[in-house]
Amino acid sequence: MSDFLSNFDKDKYDDLSKESSSKPTNKQEQSDLPAPAEHEPVVDRRSTRESNEQIEIDPTYRKKKRNKIILFSVLAIIGIALIGFIYYQLSYIEMKDFVGEPISDARKWADENDMELELTHEFSMEYPANQIMTQSVVKGKKIKKGSTISITSSKGPDPEAKIELPDFAVMTMSDFEAWKEEAKAENIQVVTEYSDDVKEGEFTRFVIRDETISEDNYRRQDIATIYFSRGKETFEKNIKVPNFKNKSKEEVDQWAKTNEIDVSYKDAASDDVEAGFVASQSIAADELVAKKDKIEITLSLGKAIEVPNFANYSVEEAMTVEGLNVTVKQRFHNKVKFGQLIAQSIEPGTKLTDQDNKNITVTYSEGKPYLRDYRGQLEGDLPRLFYEDYQSKGANISYIIKYVDSAEVKGTVVGMSQFNSFVSMDYTVEIRVSNNKSVEVTTPTPPEEELPVPDDSDNKDEEAPEIEDLPAPEEQGKK
Repeated sequence: MSDFLSNFDKDKYDDLSKESSSKPTNKQEQSDLPAPAEHEPVVDRRSTRESNEQIEIDPTYRKKKRNKIILFSVLAIIGIALIGFIYYQLSYIEMKDFVGEPISDARKWADENDMELELTHEFSMEYPANQIMTQSVVKGKKIKKGSTISITSSKGPDPEAKIELPDFAVMTMSDFEAWKEEAKAENIQVVTEYSDDVKEGEFTRFVIRDETISEDNYRRQDIATIYFSRGKETFEKNIKVPNFKNKSKEEVDQWAKTNEIDVSYKDAASDDVEAGFVASQSIAADELVAKKDKIEITLSLGKAIEVPNFANYSVEEAMTVEGLNVTVKQRFHNKVKFGQLIAQSIEPGTKLTDQDNKNITVTYSEGKPYLRDYRGQLEGDLPRLFYEDYQSKGANISYIIKYVDSAEVKGTVVGMSQFNSFVSMDYTVEIRVSNNKSVEVTTPTPPEEELPVPDDSDNKDEEAPEIEDLPAPEEQGKK
């Protein structure tokens, strides 16, 4: 079939078409045709042979050939388009959306597609550090490989920016976390701690590491720590308490440190435990406690002396109490009778040990003040006499001076408004003093000290010094 079709070209097809159109369709038609004219050209042998062969012409040949040409043309166009498409796909790339993505993703994509990145960095409260904020080419756009794309990445919040701190005391931990996220205060660390006083989740304290920084000038880059309560810490009671009686304080401290027990101490007298050793404990031996539990240890102060009630003692008996340094004082008192106890500096029944101050002051009453007779005394002696006789013993007895003419030497007490009688605790007496300047004042000569008698064996030739005779005391008074 292929050989048959190969014998046809355009010229042969036209000749055959003419012959076919002039050739009778059947024998009858051929018989009706006139004989060829004499002037027609002679057909050569080849033409004769071909004319003798039976040839069948396909009437759809032209249509098939046209379709074939169209097909080849379409295939050629598709091939060209395919080549162009492949070239386009190899030379161009679709832009991805990197906004909100880490900058490392953009660098990786650029390296894989031979793209150049032009990076700029800016502070941002919206995007965290190293995250892309903007890109110069929108998502989905085709760009040629080797192009340069401008990208802006975030440097995070400005660390130098000042942050206004809220009142943390009214915040819970969840409130703080929300504020921290909004303010981008990443340098404030949250720490939880046990607390016996603050409820779980509530604020306990806020600490800025740098002491030169206050809450008023706090910046985002400053390091601080905020503490919230974890509530009370509870432990299992699985620690057995030893018997500490007659043990030293060091042994108790070692046990408490090892088991994290809160131990406290107090001192008390003990008749059967040596001073400095454990006399008793608040939690009995063999009981179970937990970590952080409290135990009180009583250390012995040794045997104590009990302070008696000195109301049962006289002045003389009070001075002889053993083990105490008793100081006895006597004071006037309007209501307490003479010889009875007014007060004692240490309460009766108090037990004193060697570590205590055993000095005690006991005060007895001298009854109501008794105003003495000071006639014949000198005015200059009155302050001392009134202090020693009354004021030192609690009585506010005072005096006023009135000068009078008298035969006595000037300055001598010659009279009193009251004397040799009981008076009240607050009393003022008038004392009359002589104002006589005419009487000569004789100052008695003090007696000379008696010299030792010299030893005759050493100073036989020396004579004993003469001692002047002094007037008798009675004569001195007269003068």
